[in-house]
Amino acid sequence: MIEIKNIKKSFNGKEVLSGIDAIFKKGETNLIIGGSGTGKSVLLKCIIGLIRPDEGRVLYNDRDFYGGDREAFQAIRREMGVLFQGGALFDSKTVAQNVRFPLD
Repeated sequence: MIEIKNIKKSFNGKEVLSGIDAIFKKGETNLIIGGSGTGKSVLLKCIIGLIRPDEGRVLYNDRDFYGGDREAFQAIRREMGVLFQGGALFDSKTVAQNVRFPLD
């Protein structure tokens, strides 16, 4: 189960996410929907560890993704998989970082 609590994220003073809460249960279909520019990709990047939220918590089976040390963070990362539509790359990373991503 993934639980997000009070996720907030801003860029250059512009608030993108404000107090987002959700629970994503294993075995259930979950959707994040909204118009262009509403923060869907930012939220997903916070959930998978590409962007650290300014505030809030991301819990994986009750383990705090951002609350522990680097080893705990990486242990959770090893348990997740991400599949992108159309072979897309992470826009927040360089090409080299995208290629290296599975190794990190």
